[in-house]
Amino acid sequence: MTETTTTARSSTAGGFPDAIGFGFAELLVLLNLRRGPGAEASAKALRLEGELDDTPLLSAGASSLVARGAATVEPGGELSVDGPVAAVTSALAEATKRVQINLLTADSVDNVLSVESPAYRILLQPRAYLSWFAMAQRPDSTPAEVNFFIVRKHLEENPSGGATIRLLVDGAGQQLLVKRSGQGWAVGYGIIDGPAEPIREIDGLTDSQVLDHIRSIRQD
Repeated sequence: MTETTTTARSSTAGGFPDAIGFGFAELLVLLNLRRGPGAEASAKALRLEGELDDTPLLSAGASSLVARGAATVEPGGELSVDGPVAAVTSALAEATKRVQINLLTADSVDNVLSVESPAYRILLQPRAYLSWFAMAQRPDSTPAEVNFFIVRKHLEENPSGGATIRLLVDGAGQQLLVKRSGQGWAVGYGIIDGPAEPIREIDGLTDSQVLDHIRSIRQD
């Protein structure tokens, strides 16, 4: 399976719609179009690495992409994507950083995955029936600022909730916890995949101080 990409317009030029929905089988196809270490790391971040070579799923995903006009079949039988779909494919294959944001309430957890490549920065959010929405990140904000915006918006709507930010890379042993504290913020650092330990909170932080902590956990 190969890709022919044409006119993958940059999100900075306004080439992305607000959001594009993909079924998980369709995402498997995009990951295979540019298969390599980057795509496989993105598949792991999306928890799809176990299905990357599932032929029936790939066939279903390719058929779905073609049926809704998100891909075309070239005369030689190759699958071709362009525009925003090609940009999503490129971001997944060439990402140099993947950051997982968990949005927490007392009884729910929602996720946002920030995928950042030299050319494209996108957000991926899971939805019902194993589908995902892909959105372009704001070109006038840094990735850390985008991450903070997502957390701040969630806590405006859920002031008693929290959020965690985690860099998805081997050796990253901590994640950042962010929550509201009065008119300011509190953060703490928790261990990933290790023995549970009490989280020491740093309280009374300003927006700029929280942003510094987000940059630190992202290793910016």
